Formats: sequence, C-alpha cells, structure tokens
Amino acid sequence: MIVNTRPTEISNKTNNLLNELKCDFIHVPFTKIKELEPPASAKILLDKLSNYDALIFTSQSAVKYGVKYFQEKYANVNHIPIISIGLATQKCLNELGISSVVPQTYNSEGISKLIAKKDYRKCIVFCGHKAPQLLSITNADIDVFPCYESQDKKNIDFGKIKELDESIILIYTNQSLEILVKNVKACEMEKIILICASERIRKLASNYSFKDCVLAKSPLDKDILNAASKMSN
Repeated sequence: MIVNTRPTEISNKTNNLLNELKCDFIHVPFTKIKELEPPASAKILLDKLSNYDALIFTSQSAVKYGVKYFQEKYANVNHIPIISIGLATQKCLNELGISSVVPQTYNSEGISKLIAKKDYRKCIVFCGHKAPQLLSITNADIDVFPCYESQDKKNIDFGKIKELDESIILIYTNQSLEILVKNVKACEMEKIILICASERIRKLASNYSFKDCVLAKSPLDKDILNAASKMSN
C-alpha cells in the first residue's frame, strides 16, 4: 500500500496520478500549509525589485501566496528573470501568465548552479517561513520573502499506516520525515519502505535507521510514483 503524505493543499495531482496508475494507496497528510503575512521588512524589498538579478520561487505554495505581493510591482520594472525550483512551480506561474526557467536539477543545488552560471549577484527568494537551503550554498546575495508556513498536522491517523502489512511511504520533505519518526517505533520501521524525494531526505532517513530508503530519480510526481510502483510489484 502506498501512503501519500503530501499536504491536502497540493495533493490532488499526486492522488490523481495514483488513481490513473491503479495503485492501492491512502492519503495521510503529515503537514498543512498556512498563508503567512510577510514581515514589513520583506514587503519593502519589493519596492526595489529592479535591484535584483533574479526572482526565485521555491514551491507551488510560494507562488500561490507570494504572487499577489510582487505581480503588480513586477509589471512596472524592466524584465527580471524568474527561476522556478521545478516544473510544478513553473506551471503555477505559467497559469498566471508569468514565464520562468527551471534548473537542471529541481532542488536548491540546481538553483545555486543556475545562479552561478548566469553570474547573478543579488536575488530575492519567495519561500516558506524556514530559511531555504539555498542561502547556505550560494555566494549570491539572497533576500527572502516568506509568505507561507508548513505546519505539522495534528491528529494524524497513524493507525491506518501501522495496521498495514507493508507500507510504501512517499516523503517529500525533512519535516514529514521527522513527523513519521516521532510516531513510529523502531520495530515498525522495518515494515516501511520510504520513497525519498531528495538525497538529503534519504541520508536523514538512513540515520534514523530506516533500512529501505529509495531515492527517486527526481522530486517530480512521475519519478516518485515510478519508484513507488517498482517497490510495490
């Protein structure tokens, strides 16, 4: 049985693909996404968009909750390149009539390499409330515009997972992994196969003694589900 742990707000595509693939699955969200009022210090940054070499969106939620703050101001300045962390985020921007590019790998490392390749010196990142990993792996001057918060979901029904003979759990973030660790015993980990969206998640899962940690080819839904399907056969 495949367990989709994505928050309800961005789970539809994953659930629809699971249905199309005729997979046995349950949706047990580990987190929820809440809109965050950006601090005044962040809003002021948008008055000087022309100072930036690029604007960066780190997730679909960053587009959903951040676009209303920058869209009008962006229309009043010369074109500034926009970077989306992945195809889903790019699609969200496309639906708003906003073009963007994606890095070769859909993660912070990919964005960092793209920044270096283009020699961008100053960028602004639309992101969640936690400081993005990008800040620690690029030499560019990065400002952040936090516009949403990923919160632990309360009253998660872990009984649904624990009663399964074997579960294949889709883990997209470190936060979701930490929630799982807090709610399963070491002996229960042996019945779990993790499908990890990044190498960073896979390494952390291994440190927690999960033995079956599969790294998906990429964080794309199709690659996550391809890895899950192989393990379920």
